[in-house]
Formats: sequence, structure tokens, C-alpha cells
Amino acid sequence: MIPTNVGSRQPETSASAASAMLPPAAGDYEETVGGGVIDAPVLVHQSDSTIIYGLHTGTFIKVARDPQPSQEQITRLLQEQNVAAFLPESVRKREVLGISDFNGRTAVEFKWANGITIEEWLQKVDRRSDSTLQEEDFTVRVRAAMAIAKTLADFHDNGVVYNSLNTRDIVLSPTEEGYSATFIDLSRSVIVSGDDFSGESIDKVRAKENDLRTLGKLLYQVFGGSLEDLDPARIHSDYGDDGFVPTRKRGKHQLLREGLPIYLGSLISALLDHALLSTGVCYSDARDVYHDMKVYVDDASGQLGRIDLDDDMMTSRLRLPQNMFYGRQAQMSLILHLFQTSIEFGNVPVPQMAMISGCPGSGKSTLVDQLKQPLIDLGGCFIEGKFDKAMRPDTVLATALDRFFGGILETSKFVGNVQVSLRWRIHDILGSTENNPFLEMLPNLKAWLSEDSSQFSATQSNDIIGMGSSGLAVSSQRVKYLFCKLIGAMASRSSPLILFLDDLQWADETTLDIARMIMTDPDITHFLFLGSYRDTEVNRSHPLLSKLNTMEEQGVTVVDVKVGPIQKEVVNTMISEILYTPPSLCRPLSSIIHSKTGGVIMFILRFLQTLNADDKLWFNMGGKRWMYDLDKIRHTEIQDDVVSHMTHQMARLSKDMRMGLMFAACLGRKFPSSVLAKATKHEVTDAFTQTCIDYGFFQLDDVNVYMWQHDQVQQAAYELIPKNKQDSYHLLIGTRLYMDTPDEKMKDLIFFVVDNMNHGVALINDHDKRTEVAQLNLQAGEKALSSSAFQSASEYLLAGISFLDTESWSTDYDLALRLYDAASEALFVVGEFDTLMTIVEEPLRMAKCFEDKLNLYNNMIRTHSCTSMVENGISTCLSIISQLGEDFPTEITAEIYHREAQEVKRLLHGKTKNDLLSLPTMTDSNSLGAMHFLSHLLSLAFNTRPALSPIAVFRLVRMTLRKGMCNNSAFAFACYAGWLVSDPVNDVEAGYYMGKISVEMMQRQGCTDATARIYALVYGFINIKKEPWQAGLDKHLAAFEVGSQVGDMEGAFTNIFQHYNASLFGCGHNLIVIAEALRNYTQRAFQCKQIYIWKSLACLLQLSHDLMGIKDNAFTPHFTEETCYQDAKLKKSFAVCRGLVHKRKYIAILTGDVISAATLYNVANEYTLGSIGLGRQIHMMVGDFVDGLLGFLLGRKYKGTEESTKWMAIGCKCLDVIKGHERNSDWNFANKMHLLEAEYYFCIDNHENAVASYRQAIISAQEHRFCHEEGLAEEKLATYLMYCNQSDAALHHFTNAKKAYTKWGAKVLADRISKAMAILAPLCSRGSTAF
Repeated sequence: MIPTNVGSRQPETSASAASAMLPPAAGDYEETVGGGVIDAPVLVHQSDSTIIYGLHTGTFIKVARDPQPSQEQITRLLQEQNVAAFLPESVRKREVLGISDFNGRTAVEFKWANGITIEEWLQKVDRRSDSTLQEEDFTVRVRAAMAIAKTLADFHDNGVVYNSLNTRDIVLSPTEEGYSATFIDLSRSVIVSGDDFSGESIDKVRAKENDLRTLGKLLYQVFGGSLEDLDPARIHSDYGDDGFVPTRKRGKHQLLREGLPIYLGSLISALLDHALLSTGVCYSDARDVYHDMKVYVDDASGQLGRIDLDDDMMTSRLRLPQNMFYGRQAQMSLILHLFQTSIEFGNVPVPQMAMISGCPGSGKSTLVDQLKQPLIDLGGCFIEGKFDKAMRPDTVLATALDRFFGGILETSKFVGNVQVSLRWRIHDILGSTENNPFLEMLPNLKAWLSEDSSQFSATQSNDIIGMGSSGLAVSSQRVKYLFCKLIGAMASRSSPLILFLDDLQWADETTLDIARMIMTDPDITHFLFLGSYRDTEVNRSHPLLSKLNTMEEQGVTVVDVKVGPIQKEVVNTMISEILYTPPSLCRPLSSIIHSKTGGVIMFILRFLQTLNADDKLWFNMGGKRWMYDLDKIRHTEIQDDVVSHMTHQMARLSKDMRMGLMFAACLGRKFPSSVLAKATKHEVTDAFTQTCIDYGFFQLDDVNVYMWQHDQVQQAAYELIPKNKQDSYHLLIGTRLYMDTPDEKMKDLIFFVVDNMNHGVALINDHDKRTEVAQLNLQAGEKALSSSAFQSASEYLLAGISFLDTESWSTDYDLALRLYDAASEALFVVGEFDTLMTIVEEPLRMAKCFEDKLNLYNNMIRTHSCTSMVENGISTCLSIISQLGEDFPTEITAEIYHREAQEVKRLLHGKTKNDLLSLPTMTDSNSLGAMHFLSHLLSLAFNTRPALSPIAVFRLVRMTLRKGMCNNSAFAFACYAGWLVSDPVNDVEAGYYMGKISVEMMQRQGCTDATARIYALVYGFINIKKEPWQAGLDKHLAAFEVGSQVGDMEGAFTNIFQHYNASLFGCGHNLIVIAEALRNYTQRAFQCKQIYIWKSLACLLQLSHDLMGIKDNAFTPHFTEETCYQDAKLKKSFAVCRGLVHKRKYIAILTGDVISAATLYNVANEYTLGSIGLGRQIHMMVGDFVDGLLGFLLGRKYKGTEESTKWMAIGCKCLDVIKGHERNSDWNFANKMHLLEAEYYFCIDNHENAVASYRQAIISAQEHRFCHEEGLAEEKLATYLMYCNQSDAALHHFTNAKKAYTKWGAKVLADRISKAMAILAPLCSRGSTAF
């Protein structure tokens, strides 16, 4: 087909393709050379030197225009054939068919290339473009430019220099990805090698350079520029005279057109500027040009499309963007996956957390910053806190949470039902907002909860819930518990929670423990914990790794996310985007920078700033691109670490800047501008802080509050101060702040003042000044205590003590005493017991009176209790009680015991309930002290010197009756009630009555701190002898919550043990449910270091496993059941031994292992109860029942022997005990009494009474919902019927037993019954009826 339009290439195109700014579809530009088929050649195109004709064959020929062509013209035509034949088919060039003769002239025959020329394409695109090019327009143009660069790269890769890049000799055609470019005039192309250009002559290299320079001009036109812009006289105007050594100039002229993105301008400039080839800032390969344009097209962020030059670029100043994120996509994907898992599965079955580790400045925090928005977009609530080496770590979590709630107040993140639901959940675990010391740590949360406080009742729905009285601070355990519960209340499926704590290598023990409690709490779901730490500062013995190992042992999956140095190619990408410069042009620079900085992101950024400040990296206005001097950079010396490097660079700043930085570094990570102004005597201006922001030293954290960009930046500024002057600087700052702050505002700046003054302790010699600083430390310590920052408080208070001297006890007695008192309190809470015992020696020696020593003694005794120095604690208690006026006997005889008991009975005689509840308040200080230390004595002596315990109880009750009520009175009456119901008194009615009085006394006084202990006594020891066992279960759970809230973890977990002890042994609740809950509480008890109760709970859990047929070890990973028993036996922990033996005996009886049960009965007698008799909890009372069953079983087994007589006596004795219990509580003991009676009648062959008693036992167990003992009674009746040869009836009752055991969840017992039924079934008659 021959084109009918002669003289130019004007192909037919679709209207849409001509106007489209996106790549056209394939075929839109396909040329049609239609007309009609003719025989004669048709002139298609002519230039100054050649003519093209179309032939009837559909091909074309090209001949020289001159009838007598020169040899050069002929050579060019032949060259087209040679080049086309030389290049492989994959290279897009005009397809030459061969050399022929046309009217006696040499001609080249070829096929027409489909598409349109660049010249025609530009005309169409330019007509559709505005005067200002748009981003999508550039994308289309860049795709076209990519096609050109790709074809040129193919030419060069195959050893051909094109030499004729222009808009008329390149044809564009559309592809699915954009365009393809075909080079059509090959006459000026030169074959330079069959390989690449390495080793070629300088002329050949320059020929390639010429191609690249021409490519620059062509691409500039494609990007909408005009060749008239490219003034040759100005191309090198910013370079030195030799053309190779760049010089920095800041002229306002521009070489390239307005509106061209800086990135593309850099690319064009680098193609044009081959005079700078030796500096490494221009192109040497067209393939690099192609890839760099592809980077531009693939840039989803649009960052590379920047057009405008700002003031910084105008002045050649490099400004670094914040939170740069490179090379961490894998880590980001992993954490997002963890979060999505926590949303979908709620941390079940295995809780997961992510720990991000890396060296300083490697981008750990930046990784999380990049994650923040995607996590929020997934519905997450993001809370973040950061630890600081020099600041108070125990305030970080509270500050992070409070800041989160401050954001809620400002943005109303939660609205409607979501807000109401969240408020209720938080209110349920924190209680009232009034006089709540925990909420004083979180003022924004308090304000948010108070916004609509009318919806909350002023009175708690549960009569025992409440925060209780507070002292100077919330207890440490209470703080941990409440933080854990608060996190649990906040996290939900609709609002999953992410908590990020940065720089955990500086975290305090309390925060790490809270993190462990949160992660191992099965009630906390839809939660993800993110932590980061510097692996260069954390070794195997570091508390953080120890805590992480503990979490893994407790079933938490700790996902380690490593953030190491970034790779060289990532460094190149980062520098490319910072400089808006194509990656290929940055590669020589990035290679050197990566080598010098080790790929540490922060080091890279600071080094770039240094190069810019040293004029080794600058912005070239003429070429609109960043330039660099590779040789000078290569020889730049650099410090080994980023801190030293930054310090070196800061030292070059002006004196005023250096001074400002040094003062700011002493103020810590974050500081208000007003504090900085006071520290510098108002010499620092807004210009200084703005300059620091511009340099990347500071960032604005809040209104007029500045924060160091990174702690490494702060450290670099701090190292500007000579080491021998650092203390002087701190002291100067602290003094200035102190002198410039009024007393009424000192509380707001106290930490800034004291933190700095304490550095100068060695420089303060004057007694009065040291006293003044000691007073300030006391103020700081008490403020820290009030916010439960116990670790910080102890440090301030110990620092205050260090400023005292021997004269202080005479000149400043009150100050000294307050410091030592508060320090002993703080040291006890944080567990620094050795330090506590050391510091109390001096105040105990120097105190003016005994009363001034009481608080110190109190903390000493608490320390003795925690460090197992019980005898020391008892001795101290007895000494103090005596000095307070109570003559307490140290050796307890029967006569003393009887006299003390009778005195209490005498004082109680005639007292009504109202009389007891109306007792006056105790006011005598000595009596109050004695009550306090008697309570200590009761706790210390209970296990080690039990004879003292009842005397302590009697004294507590006696003092209450004589002197009035105090906080310890309700617990004293509960203990007395426990004594009444125990051996040898056994006055259940009196004990039950007194127990109810103790509970009401507690409620009237508001002594919720004692709730857990009182409920453990009343509902775990006393009421179980009177009320249905099911009645006290909820009380124990409620007491656990209150005990946890007030920090009484021993009392809290005692109630949990009593709840599940009753559920399992007493009530026969479903074992599956019990086991699931026990796994949770067993783990929690171990976390809270309640090892005794942990062992008791593990015993219950193991019993559940054994009955369910589960092989799991409940004592893992620390013990097995046997090693736990041996350990308890070795340590004489007889209560644990007794519990384990009872558990084994119970299993043996239920599974029919009578011989083992008999052996265990004898072993159990080795572990008798203490003299006070408070050991008969439900499992022990059930133990009497089990022993009765054992006695009658062995009485039958050994019938007619002395052994039978012995065991029958044991059975009858146990039956009498159970009958005594039944008289007080028919509900709990009737079924047990009837079953023991049935077994007794079985032994004496009283058939009628035996069957009647079995049936009564079954009915009673059913009515009282004791399904486990219903199954046992059914089994015993079936066994008796087998003995009577009534197989059909026996099978029926075995079936009932199996149903009851299955309901209980005791698979082992149900399977055992199945085996018995299988044996019995063949003996039964077909169609038999039930007995």
C-alpha cells in the first residue's frame, strides 16, 4: 500500500490517541499508507540528500537525491544495510531488506515502520497541553522518553553509535506499557565494536558521549522544552575553567525551562554536561537513563515530581525531610501481619509481641512512625512512649497513656455508643474519679471520665468495690494491676490497641513487669505490644532480655524484628529522593557514603549535611540539580560514630549556637522554651530554636515545647561541654532555674531544678546550700511518690540524704527524718531491700523519740517478711509492741492461751451487734501503732510460730473493745471468728455471727484494703460450715479484684484458690471450665511471685488434668508434681505437702486404687494443722469424707481381721465428723453423710438401710447440684448391687454414674465406669428394668 500524501509522514490516527495524556492503546498510531495499488513508484519523502519511493510490492526504497551521488552518499546508503544487518532483530530499527539498483543509482530497500515520528507526536501532544505541564502529562512524556532511551541503549549494548538522534528519525508506536521507539535512519550510525565500549579509543567513547548529549537535547524537547533554552554559552557557566572541577555559585539564572520537575531537570542536565564525566555526576550509559526514568514513572508517592525551588535550594542549603523510611518493607509487613492477627484472633491461642532491635540511629522509631497510620487505618488505637537515659523511666507509661487520652479530649476519637462502652469498661476497673490516686497520674483520663460522670452511680454496684484509702502513693503492685486492667479495658475488637514503648533498654523494672503482666493476661485480647531497644546496649544479663525470656517461658511469642544498617542500593535510593536526583547519578556518591557510615541512616543524614556545609554538595541553579565533588568527598575524614561526628560539626557553629545547644542538652530530652530561656538567662531567642529546628537538632513537640530530634543529637550537643565542666554547667542551670522561679511555681519545675543540681553535688560545700538542695530533693521525691514513680522517688530521696551531714540531725531534724522515712518507703516498694536496711540504721540511732522510728520499723518488718527473715521480723514486732505498752508473752503456755481467750470472751459478753459496730474510733497513737504491729506479727507467725497467732488475734480484738476501732479491727474480728469455728472450740454459730459482724465493720469503716483477707477468712473458712458452698464463690472473685486493685496480691490469690477449691472439690463444677480458668490464674500467681499459692493452684489444675485424662504438667516449667512435693518437704512447707497428698488420695479413691489411698492416708497424718485450727477449708472437709469412704472400703476388704477393726474405726470417726458438719449445714454435707452411712451398712450387711442410704445420697447430691458426688453415689450403689448379684439394677446405676461423671468432665472416671459396664453387660437379662 502506497501513501497518497506525498512529502511528509502524516499517518492516520484516532482522535482519542492524539489528545490522550495517557499511553495510547496498541494500534492507535498504526500508519495506513492506503490509496490504491499502482505499478509505478511513488515519491513518499525527500530531504536535502535523499528521496524515498514507495513500491507496488509494499516496500520502500531510499536513494541519493543527486543523480550522480558522491562516494560519501553511497557509503551512507550502504551503511544502513551494514548496521541493520549487524544489529540483532530484537533491536528496534528500520528493517532493511537489501541493496538494489534504482535507475542506475544505489538504493536501500526497507519496510515502512509503523507509528509517527517524535516531531509529529510532539505536535499532537503539545496542542493538547496547557502552558504549564501537569503531572500526568509528564508521565506520558517520560514513557515516550523511556522508549527512546531503551532503543538507544540497545544500539550501544550491541556496539553501534546512532549519531542521528532527532525528532524526525525516531518513530513512536504504542505498547501495553507505553511506547516503543524505532530508529529509522541508520545512515549515520557507526559500528564501533561487537561488544561494549570498554577499551575503545577516545574517539569512540566521545561518539557515545555525543549520543548521550544529543539524547539529552531530544528528551528535553520531549519534556516540553525548546532547544532555544539550551544556550551553549551557559551550559558550563557553573563549572571551573578546566571544565572538570566544579565551583559553587548561587546565581539566579536558570538553564532549563520552568515547570520541569527537578528530578527530570537533573537527568537532562547530566546528559548535556559530559564535561563533568570525571566527577561521576553525568551519564555514561543510556540504559541508566532508561532505568532512572522508570523510577520516576513508578514513583507512587509523587515525591519525585517536585517542581518548585524553595529558598533552601536557592541558597544551596540541604534540608532533610523528617522520618525518612527506607529498606524496612519486610519488617513493616511482618508487624502489620501481627496486628491483623491480633484483630482477627484476639491474641488467642498464643499472645504475640514484636521487639524491634538495632543500633542507635538505625531507624527503629521511624519504622514505627511509618506503621502508625496504617495501623490506625486498620482501626487501631496507637499509644506510644519513649524512655530516656537521663530522665524518670517510671513515668513513661503513665505519660503515654495520659497523652493518648489528651488526644481523645481534643479530637473526640470515640463517640456515641463506642465512647459510652469504653467509659463504662474503664470505670468498672478504676472506680470513682473522686479521690482516686491512680487517676491523679492520668489527669487527661480523669477529665475524660468526668465529662459525663452523671451516668455513673455515686455508689458502687458491688459493695466491696472501691479504691480504698490512699497513703502517699498507690502501691507498686496496685499500679501494675491497674495499668494492666486499663489496657485490657481499652482494647477491644472494634478498637484494637497498639502500645509502643521505645528505647526499652532504659526501662525500669516496674514498666517491664507491667508489660509482662499485660502480655500474659489471657483477658487482654485485640492488643499488640511493640517495643524497641538498642541491641548494642543489651546483653544476656540485661533486665529486658531476662523479662522477655520469662514471657516466652509463659507462652508469649516474642517476634524479633531486626533493624540493621541499610544496604548500599537502599542508601542510593534514599540519597536519590533527598536530592531529587536520578539513582544512577547518585550511585558513586552513595557508595562512598555507605562505606563511610556503615549504612546507619542517622549517620548518613548527618554526613550529607556536613558535605553540604563544606561545599562538597551543592545545588546548581543552571542545571537545576544537586552536584557533588566526588574526589573531595572520598578524601573527607569522618569520625567513627554519629555522636562524635555531630559533635565535631556542632563545634564549628557560632559561639551563641554552641552555648544554646550545651544548655539545652542539660535540660533533657524535652523542655519548654520558658525553661530554656531561664537556663540561659533569656539569651536564647526564637531564632536559636528555629535554627535548631532547621538544622534538624530540635522538633516542636507541643506549643512552646521542644524535643531533641534524637537522643544521639542531644548526646552530641552534651559532649560539646568539656567533661570536667559538665557538673558545673548542670549546677549553674539548676541554680538559675531555682533563683528565677517563685515558690508557688516551683512544683512545676522541680524536676528540672533538682536533676541539674544533683549533678553538682561535689561542688556544693556550704552547709546551708546543701540543706537547701536536700529540701528540693525531698520535694521532688514526694512528688514522684504521689505519681507512683517509685524508682525516681527513691533516687531523689537518696540524693537528698547524700546532701545531709551529721549536723543535719540537730539543725534540720524534720527534714532529715522526712527524707529517711520517705526513702525507706520508696526503697521497699522497688525492692531495694539491702539499701533500705542500710539507710535505716542512722535514723533509728538519731531519732529523738520512739514514735519517730515507727515508720522505719514498719518498713524494716515488711522487708523481713519479703526476704524470709521471719524470725527477725517477729523479734522486732515483739520489741515494738512491748515499747508501745502491750506486754506480749513470747512463750505461749496452755494457761496463757486459756487466760487470753477467756479475757476476750469476758469483754464480748453482753455486747450486741450494734454495740460492736458502734465502737468509737481509736485515737491513741500508741494503741494504733500496737494494732498495726500486732497485725504484722499475726502474718509473720502464722506458719512459723503458730502458737503466737491466736494470742495476736486475742490482743487485736481486746484492744478494739477497749480503745476503739481502727483499720485493723475488722480483720481482727474475722480472725477471731475463724478461731471460733475451728478446733477445739467448734462454735460454728458464734463464729458465723462474728464473721458477719467483721464484714459489716469493714464496710462501715471503708477498709477495702482488708477486703481480700477478710473475705478469705469469712467465706473461705467460716461460712463454708454454714452456708451452701456455691454461695461464697462470687464473693471470692470479687475479693480477688479488690485485692488486686489495692495491691494485696496474697489475699487476692488466696480467694482465687478458695473459689476453685470449692468449685472442684465442693461443688463439682465442670472440669473443663475450671481447668481453663486455673491455667490463667496459675500463671498470674507465678507472675505476681505468689509462689505458695501458685503451687496450690497448680495442684488443683493437676487434679483437673488427671480427672480429665490430660497428660499436661500443671507445674511446668519449674516442677513436676513429684519435684514440687519433694521441694516443699525439704523446705518444710507442710501446707503444700498436705495439699498434694490430699489431691493424690482423692484421685486414688475415685479411681478405685484403695492400696495407694491407704498409704497416702498415713502420709497425710504427718502434716497436721497449726494450733489455731484455720486449716479446714473445703478440700480438707471433703478429705474427712474421703477418709470415711477409705475406712469402710478397707473395713470390708479386711473383714474379720484386726486391720478391719482399725479401718472401721477410722470410717466411723469420719462419719461422726461429717454428721457434726451436717448439723450446721445440711446442704453441703447431707449427701456425704448418707453415702458414708450406706457404706457403713454395707460393711455390717444391713441391706435395707444400705439401699435407702445410697438412694438418699443420690437424691441429696442431685438436689444440691453436686454432680461429682452424685456420680460417686451412683457408682457406689451399682457396686453394692453387683455384690448383691442384681446385675440389671447395677448396670442402670453405672449408666447414671457415667452420665454424672461426664457432666462433671471427668473422662477418666467415665471411661472407668464404661469398662465396668462392658464387663457387667453380658450378665444382664435382655429388657431388664431399673432397680
